[in-house]
Amino acid sequence: MSKKITSETVYPPSAPWSESRAKLHDDPEVRAAYDALEPEYTLIRELIDLRIKRGLSQRELAKRAGMQQPTLARVESGKTASLRTLRRVADALNADVRVSIVPRPTGTLRSHASRKGKGNHTRR
Repeated sequence: MSKKITSETVYPPSAPWSESRAKLHDDPEVRAAYDALEPEYTLIRELIDLRIKRGLSQRELAKRAGMQQPTLARVESGKTASLRTLRRVADALNADVRVSIVPRPTGTLRSHASRKGKGNHTRR
């Protein structure tokens, strides 16, 4: 018999991974990269948790949002999603998307163009 997975289901990390992760987090560059991605992961977790709380499968939510299931799967896996796509998913979940731009503390300036594989996407 299979156990029902809910948004409250917690899977403890395996011991080797926990130890490896702890060592990686000791590296300042790794820690900074991890911290920089945290807002994205938080958004993804919130989206998945709300979908599960609403009792919807990816296929059901995608249909409500007027998209195909693979598109929603890409959003939930952290692939780039436009604000418009996020709004469609949020509307289908009877939720809102809130985005804000908040200044970083002094000394934490990062250049978008300097991120590996990313160019400057400024429109002219």
